[in-house]
Amino acid sequence: MDWWREKKKKKKKKKRTLERGAKLLEELIECCDGKSNPIKFFSLHQIRKATNNFNDSNYVFGLAHFYCAWYTGKTESHPMILIKSHNGSFLSLFGLEQGSFCRDVAISSMVSGHKNFLKLVGCCLERKDPLMVYHGVKKHDKLDHIISEQPWRNRMKIAEDIATALAYLHTAFPRPFVYRTLVPDHILLDADGVAKLSGFSYCVSIPKGETFVKVYSSYYGDIYKDGKYMRDGIVSVETDVYAIGMLMQKLLNGFSEVWLDQLFHRITGKKISDDSIIENEDQRRHIQNWLFELMEEGRMDEIADPKMLEKMGEISEEELSQMKAFLMLSQRCISEVEVPTMVEVVKELKKIQRSTKNNSSSPSGETQFESPQDIASLSQTRL
Repeated sequence: MDWWREKKKKKKKKKRTLERGAKLLEELIECCDGKSNPIKFFSLHQIRKATNNFNDSNYVFGLAHFYCAWYTGKTESHPMILIKSHNGSFLSLFGLEQGSFCRDVAISSMVSGHKNFLKLVGCCLERKDPLMVYHGVKKHDKLDHIISEQPWRNRMKIAEDIATALAYLHTAFPRPFVYRTLVPDHILLDADGVAKLSGFSYCVSIPKGETFVKVYSSYYGDIYKDGKYMRDGIVSVETDVYAIGMLMQKLLNGFSEVWLDQLFHRITGKKISDDSIIENEDQRRHIQNWLFELMEEGRMDEIADPKMLEKMGEISEEELSQMKAFLMLSQRCISEVEVPTMVEVVKELKKIQRSTKNNSSSPSGETQFESPQDIASLSQTRL
């Protein structure tokens, strides 16, 4: 009977591969408007050989997550590759196993030429948990694992890199693509400090003539979602703008929740665990207004990452001015009034990094900004 089981197993594997191939073709046609993108299809035998049969020595612990595993490997034509294994069991809980993987492959193939995305080599459709293969010539780390090691100038550049990636999704194609699940787990930093975005399973396109789409709002990454998305499932390019604003605040505080706990307690008298700030828009507004007040009072030491401040020593006027501008821009992103486009966010981030003591401070010592949204106007349009 072993031959019969083996025959059924092979038949099931072939059927799965064909179904995924058909779905991938659909995604490529829909996302790429019929234009072809070079995708190499690896056999499972090739992947096993490249990873020494998924040997533990090839497992990348620093990139692992509950929905995917990562391995390093090499082939005759690629001296180093990075392989992502989608966790089909997890994704299938949301009915996303097949479709989400194919969407990830399709959009990854579209953006692979851009420096702020992982470069896709190909995929393997044969395995139960499907595989994506990337160029892995440089070591990559998850952002939230190494953020504490990053100095202030690096954090500004990371924000610019990710905003640039999102701006590319919004503007480089006939229809805007909205990433919609911007979380630190999807951001990798290479050995040169270049931030790269990956994971497009939830990415959606905005139909021509429309400004938004309605989708199911999963729980994933709730703190990075705006109210329209959380309440009504409305996704637009502003969904990503809100997310980059929240990410900027996280970059400033080092993904530490200590300051958030303290602020929340001072405002409400409760711990965050007592009343979910993620789902309460009023509490979100309180937190943001409180952050603004701390910034106006020059109390950046209560906002910024203590580990970063410790390494910096005394904060220079230039750095303080940059942090204020950075926080102001993040608040513009998460406001509901005069929300900037992602292209404008990129321009502002470049401007903040170029700022110097001479052009960022007035003789009176008050911070000045070229942006039309200065502190005075921002205070009138708080959340």
